[in-house]
Amino acid sequence: LQEIEWGVNSKTNTTYMNYEFDIDSLYSTILKLDYLQRCNPGTDINLNIASYGGDVYAMLGLIDYIRGLDVKVNTHCVGACMSAGSLILISGTGERTMTKNTTIMVHEGSSFEHGKTSDVLSSSKHLENLRKKMIEMFIQHTNKPKAFWNRVMTKDTYIDSKQAIEYGIVDSIK
Repeated sequence: LQEIEWGVNSKTNTTYMNYEFDIDSLYSTILKLDYLQRCNPGTDINLNIASYGGDVYAMLGLIDYIRGLDVKVNTHCVGACMSAGSLILISGTGERTMTKNTTIMVHEGSSFEHGKTSDVLSSSKHLENLRKKMIEMFIQHTNKPKAFWNRVMTKDTYIDSKQAIEYGIVDSIK
């Protein structure tokens, strides 16, 4: 019962990410993944995602952590994988799946920067570098070229399960 309160199930080696992503949820998710890896060494971990997105730096931190684990992480989207959630989904190191009626949303990052012109220009350059990094991640994990992702990510783009298979975002629908 306590595992359920923590959002993990060691019998199925599954954890759940059902929140907007920020620095606190980054560490909460890392703790869950670490717990499951210690409970069942050598067994793939299942990460169920239902997220409207969140902080890009927390997302990148989780992706780096997942890639550093000794086991594969199967990502499964239920309901919605939007923004940062979509990048976590595609970055699974094992099987990537979604339910039939799930919606994925991808877009370029946004900023609420204000202040001195030099600070805004610096932030703009940084945001452009993050956009390029996210597009490279989609290229690496899908079967679509740079021109496709450059076009798709200029606005909020909603992707259904059939399109997600076609684009190579997921491996199967469950």
